[in-house]
Amino acid sequence: MSASVTSSHPLERGFALDRSDAELVTAACQGDLSSFGRLYERHYRMAVGIARGRLADRHLAEDAAQEAFAIACRTLRTLRDRDRFPEWLGTICRRTASRLDADRPAHEPLPEDRERAGDSERRALRDQVQDALGLLDENSREIVVLHYFSGLSYDEISRALGLSVASIHGRLQRARGKLAKALDSSGAKT
Repeated sequence: MSASVTSSHPLERGFALDRSDAELVTAACQGDLSSFGRLYERHYRMAVGIARGRLADRHLAEDAAQEAFAIACRTLRTLRDRDRFPEWLGTICRRTASRLDADRPAHEPLPEDRERAGDSERRALRDQVQDALGLLDENSREIVVLHYFSGLSYDEISRALGLSVASIHGRLQRARGKLAKALDSSGAKT
C-alpha cells in the first residue's frame, strides 16, 4: 500500500509560482507571508542590481536590497497600483542605496598582505570597469548593472524600470558604446 504525500504549502504546490505581482501583493496585504516571500524571490536580483548601480560595493548593495524589502513589507498597503510593484520597489531601493552611500564614511581599501598571481591584473581591470561605469549617467549605469551584473533580461528590466523593451535595448546599446570607448582610452584589455 503506497501513500501519496501532498504538500499543503502554497509554494510547494505551485500555487504562487504563476500568480501575478498584483495577486501576490494583495495576498501579502491580507497576511500571507509566503506571497511576500515569492515577491522577494522574484525581484531580489533586480533590487540588488538597482542598488549596485548606485553603490560600487556588492555587499552593501545586498544590504540595501534587504533593507528595501523590509521597508516594502512594512509599507506594502500604501502601494496604490499593485501591478507596479517592481517599479515601486525599485524606487525604495534607489532611495535606500543613496542614503547608505551618503551615510558611508570615505575610506581607502585595506592593502592585501599577499596577492596571488593574476589578482592584481583582475583588480586593475575591475577598477577600470568600475571607473568606466562611473562615467555613465545613473539611468544607463542602472540598466548595465541590471543586465550584465544581475543577469536580468530586457523584459525584466523593462518591468522593473517602467520602460519599453525597445528603450532598454537602445539605452544598453549606447551604454556599451560609451563603456567600450572609456575602456579603450584607459588601455583596458577588452
